[in-house]
Amino acid sequence: MLPWGKSRLAAAILVLGSLLATAQPGQAQPSADVSFPGAGGITLHGTIFRPSGPAKSAIVLQGGSDWRTRDNLRVQAEMFTRLGVTTFVYDRRSSGYSKTQRDYGVLADDLVSAVRALRATSGAAEVGVWGVSEGAWVAPLAATRAADISYVITVGGSGMGGARQTSWYWGNVLRHQGISGALLTALPIQGTRFAIGAGLFPEADYDPVPVLRRLKQPILALWGDLDINHAPIESSRIFADALAANPNHAIRFVAGGGPDLYATSDAGFDRLPRVVPGYPQAVGAWLADRQGVHVETAAFTQRPTEVLKPLAWWESIAAQGIALALLLGGFAVGGVVSLVRRRGTRSSRWLAGLGTATVAGFVGMLGWAQMSGMKNLGPVLAGRPLPWLAVQVLAVATVAALAATLAGLRKPDRRREVLAPLAAGLVFVPWAVCWGLLLP
Repeated sequence: MLPWGKSRLAAAILVLGSLLATAQPGQAQPSADVSFPGAGGITLHGTIFRPSGPAKSAIVLQGGSDWRTRDNLRVQAEMFTRLGVTTFVYDRRSSGYSKTQRDYGVLADDLVSAVRALRATSGAAEVGVWGVSEGAWVAPLAATRAADISYVITVGGSGMGGARQTSWYWGNVLRHQGISGALLTALPIQGTRFAIGAGLFPEADYDPVPVLRRLKQPILALWGDLDINHAPIESSRIFADALAANPNHAIRFVAGGGPDLYATSDAGFDRLPRVVPGYPQAVGAWLADRQGVHVETAAFTQRPTEVLKPLAWWESIAAQGIALALLLGGFAVGGVVSLVRRRGTRSSRWLAGLGTATVAGFVGMLGWAQMSGMKNLGPVLAGRPLPWLAVQVLAVATVAALAATLAGLRKPDRRREVLAPLAAGLVFVPWAVCWGLLLP
């Protein structure tokens, strides 16, 4: 580390340089392509970006879950290069990582290999690591496995597991659309819990705290005050507590920064193709002086995250699968049989048709919401997107048809003819309450 007086001067110079870099739109040019062996012997490929003048440091970038290729980190590579930092970005492994499978230990080993490849190629005396979002878990983990990593920078690191953080983010997205009521539980809370139970959410409960407690290197942890993705207030407190024994750590917030510290024109709900102006200054100042503890307190407020409880037995994958089979069997199959054989009552046929439409509509709505990331669910009326409102109306109509069918049971000769849709209707009511279809 630099002596205190010189570090102040260096910090001022770096901050000035970062201001000029932000003002100048020129792009950094890649100088070399590098291939290196990752974990398990797989070959990974990357590109080194070199600053125009003498390099002050070197760094390897680790992307988040939406990172696929080195081009996804081009904006960040250019920022670091303008700060005088030689920067290495590489393509994420294509095997062993998917939406339902990932191992942060393997990604950390890849990152360690990238650090060593950069050091061997560039001759840099010190090499740090930078990680964003999911990468903000991988970067500290890599540093605990390799003492020759000089420092760590994280952006948008979540202090809680990915499932809880994603549930909070989805809730923000829905609220931003003006949605309220039962859907705020059905989709981001209940839907996430169900995905965990189905094994569709890898590393759902990953805890970054043990790794942060073991970290020896200096670390700068950054969040934007408009980050609607990573619960920055709670996450920063968790990071600060976990890093309490580290003599060189900084917790900072960047004004106007959205998720991943991109600039935003919609309070964090959009992403402009550039970093927020205060980001390079924060990094430049810290790189010049990484000594000491500097912990900022958030000057903004956010709603708290919600603990995701394990599924109860009636919410389990098995129970929900059986319920869905009974519903579709009783409504769809029973309804078709009634129509073909001209059996049942008018109310039971309505029950079968409405029940089938409701179940199909709900499953389609749930799938659509998950695939779209809870975005653009349609026009909102009375706090409900129109597709959800339509499904709720169908659910109420299904209950009304069930009541009419039950009233018709006073005629003994009709009881056997309505058995299938009636049984499905009795299952439907608690199922619909569980998923919020009959709640305001």
